[in-house]
Amino acid sequence: MENRPALNPSDYTIAVKNRGRAPKPWRWEICVAGKNKPVLQSEFYETMSEATRAGKAALAEFRAKAPQQSER
Repeated sequence: MENRPALNPSDYTIAVKNRGRAPKPWRWEICVAGKNKPVLQSEFYETMSEATRAGKAALAEFRAKAPQQSER
């Protein structure tokens, strides 16, 4: 069995992408290094700034709920 290091909440990032069609093409995705698929993704937003604002809030909530890396 592979022994993977635990992830820190700071290992997660947000990406805002234009993935849809007008009038709501923007969505945010919470990603982690080493993974091809996002951990979470949103509904679509009309503007990039709306998606960014909502994504930052979601990332803060996600990081708060993520288990902390244990000290070794």
